[in-house]
Amino acid sequence: MKTIYRFFTLSALVIFFFSCTKPIIDDNNVFLGSWGSEKFSLEIWKDGFGKIKRVRLYENETRVIIKDNTIKFKTLGFSKKFNIDSDPYIDNDGLTVMILDGKKFIKH
Repeated sequence: MKTIYRFFTLSALVIFFFSCTKPIIDDNNVFLGSWGSEKFSLEIWKDGFGKIKRVRLYENETRVIIKDNTIKFKTLGFSKKFNIDSDPYIDNDGLTVMILDGKKFIKH
């Protein structure tokens, strides 16, 4: 009986958590897509979700919140925040680049 109760409680929490996700607003569409740096691989999707991967450490599908000059990847038991130092721009080599926490991320 306890197992069934735990299952339904966990299911309700997961449904509640994912139903609260908001899509990325149009002003932040420049951040959508796949980005990479030396240590991180990021994906930001229009529906407010994304994926974060740290080389050889972890990979998580999460909610993505872009607000107050930060990008937050957040899910139950995991959170990672990046400060946006520079919005995406085209560099001298023609690559789309953004700077997060002082690190260069290149769009794939």
